[in-house]
Amino acid sequence: MRTVITGEAVQLELPAASVVVRGTSLLIDLALYVLIYIGIQLLFGYYSGQILQTMDPAMYAAFSLSTLVLCFVILPIVIETLSRGRSLGRLIMGVRIVRDDGGTVRMRHALIRGLVGFPEIFITLGVLPLFCGMLNARGKRLGDMAAGTYGILVRQPKVRPMMLPVPQHLTSWTQIADLGRIPDRLALRLSRLLRRMETTGRGDNIAVLHRTAEQLAEELRPHISPPPPPATSLEFLTAVMAERRNREYRRMRRQQDRTAELGRRLHTLPYS
Repeated sequence: MRTVITGEAVQLELPAASVVVRGTSLLIDLALYVLIYIGIQLLFGYYSGQILQTMDPAMYAAFSLSTLVLCFVILPIVIETLSRGRSLGRLIMGVRIVRDDGGTVRMRHALIRGLVGFPEIFITLGVLPLFCGMLNARGKRLGDMAAGTYGILVRQPKVRPMMLPVPQHLTSWTQIADLGRIPDRLALRLSRLLRRMETTGRGDNIAVLHRTAEQLAEELRPHISPPPPPATSLEFLTAVMAERRNREYRRMRRQQDRTAELGRRLHTLPYS
């Protein structure tokens, strides 16, 4: 997960596509462009076979070069511009090209990527973008570096929400506990641990997970006030995360009710 700061100073977490995913989408796109190139050659030869036989070699070379540029430079630029960073390969692999600030790419970005990408990909046979992607934190190639873009994953696996209840003997404490000072990174680690305990917390892994729960509980206690009553580390973590979930749910429901009430009042006003 890569952090992006937009022009409005908003921090976004956009998952950068890996080199393998981007390479696969590139191969799919290249296969499509090759088929289009072969189709144009066959179509032109079918309708003007006699012309090709009498055509000057220099003119035929110019025609072949123009078709090559059309299929492997102009067509990718047009598709990327009109689809706003998508293509057939990226659509299949769930990838989109965006600016470094997370915004939508424009024609100039696609133009730079296309002009740099043709010699970068075809002259080096894909070796240069492979090494650039492996050395860059966001998997960028030279075209991305020149245009200020990178690829993100737009399809994420669905995460089943955890429905762990608050332990009964900690219910009264969670009603008065201050849980708003927990750092987001620590809360993410707690969520991952509880999800692991819920799914695979059995067998030989249970001892390791309990030790991890004790370590996270020690990190969490300075951010909680007042201190919890006597309980195991796992019960303490479960109570905190379950209460955070419940409070967030109640907050969203109140916001939804206010929005619905505002919409109802607006629709009852007479239109002028």
